[in-house]
Amino acid sequence: MASAAAVLWSISQQFYAKTQPFFKNTQTMQSDDSRTRFILEKANVRGVLVRLNETWREVLARADYPGNVQQVLGHAMVAVPLMASNIKFTGKLTLQAKGTGPVNLLVVQGNADGGQRGLARWKSEPPLKPLEKIFGDATLTIQIETGKDAEVYQGVVQAQGEYLQDALADYFENSEQLPTKLVLVCAEGQAAGLMLQQLPVEDADTARRDDDWHRVNLLAETIESDELYNKDPLQLLRQVFAEDDLRVFDAEPLHFQCGCSRERTAGLIQGMGYEEAIDILKDQSQIEITCEFCSSKNVFDSIDVEAIFRGDSSLGDETVVH
Repeated sequence: MASAAAVLWSISQQFYAKTQPFFKNTQTMQSDDSRTRFILEKANVRGVLVRLNETWREVLARADYPGNVQQVLGHAMVAVPLMASNIKFTGKLTLQAKGTGPVNLLVVQGNADGGQRGLARWKSEPPLKPLEKIFGDATLTIQIETGKDAEVYQGVVQAQGEYLQDALADYFENSEQLPTKLVLVCAEGQAAGLMLQQLPVEDADTARRDDDWHRVNLLAETIESDELYNKDPLQLLRQVFAEDDLRVFDAEPLHFQCGCSRERTAGLIQGMGYEEAIDILKDQSQIEITCEFCSSKNVFDSIDVEAIFRGDSSLGDETVVH
């Protein structure tokens, strides 16, 4: 199975090569929920800036997350569109953390079209850091599903470091020799982030590349959280990277999107088996399944269940409660 980081790098290189001629004429537009890609041509560094407002508020509305759970989930909500920024095919990227700590499960999923969903399960409120005290003995799994041919690429790394951004940056750099800097911030109702990665250059001056990378990292560290949340992306990038021949894409919209459906929920009922489904109906008169991501409820009565196991395309009257 190929590494997720290797797939991200390969796809992004193909995308960069195809779009390079258009960088000089693109302009970005401000959006409350957006992803803005850019190139620092002098430094041979590519970057992505993500801002989430409504999308993040949609996730917060689904559960009463304690403050420190909000922080790690918000960081993951930003990290996924940053990492998925160069996937230009039908598919999805999933970031999952599963462990033994106060937060025992975190899942965030992003689609190529900008749709996102996420959730966390917790036993108690964790500290703000480090990751080992948030997730316990845990792994971070990055999985890419390509969609058309159903190929799956996966990378796994231990959940170690102060913050999520540290573990993900270490994964890219140590597993794929891909120097990466991530900045992830969130507050109640706002989340944002920045990712920088070096581009490969043939016959490059190694010392100069190292100096450029160090300088760009220092510039990124001058960005305040409030600027990531509220400042126009183009203005912010021009202000911070004024000397680096900045080239910017048009901003891409991001939005909350859940992939659940009545048909998929019916598949869950089919998976439990006819006898178990009938037993539930005897006890409760209906089967109600709630999506953990979007809180929508699908209700199936005895007629619906019989239709499911007969293989009927119709599942009776559609009953969905949000």
